[in-house]
Amino acid sequence: MGTWLEGLFGRGRPRTADETRLERRVEFSPEERAVLLVGILDDPAAREDEKYDAAMYLEDFPGPLVESGLIRTIRAEDFTSVLAQLCAASLACIWARQDRIDRDFFQELHRTALDEVLGVLGARAPHLIPTMDGGN
Repeated sequence: MGTWLEGLFGRGRPRTADETRLERRVEFSPEERAVLLVGILDDPAAREDEKYDAAMYLEDFPGPLVESGLIRTIRAEDFTSVLAQLCAASLACIWARQDRIDRDFFQELHRTALDEVLGVLGARAPHLIPTMDGGN
C-alpha cells in the first residue's frame, strides 16, 4: 500500500519494481486524491501507518470534505491519539493557509489535539487563536 499511497503524489517519481501496471498508469486529480486520503482515514481496515500518512498529506488539500474528515477522525480518536494529533496538525495548517478557523470546532478541541492546533497556529497564524473572552 505504501507504494500506492506514495503514487498519489509522485508524478515523475522513480518507478519501483513492486508497482503493478495499473499503479504505473493511474494519475489522480487533486480532488480524487483528497477523497482517497479521507477514505483511508475512514477505513477501519487501513493500517495505522497508512492512516498516519493520509493525515499528514491532507494538509495540502483544503476543502469541506477534507476538513470534515479530519474533524471526524480527531473526535473518533478522542483528541488524544497520534492519529488525532496528525489530523489536528493538518487541520491547523489548512486553517493557517486560509486565514480562518472553524470556531465551533476550535471550542471543542482539547488535550493533545488542542496542543497540536495551538502549536501550528502559534507558529504560522497566531492572530487566528481566539482569546479567552471569545474574541479574536
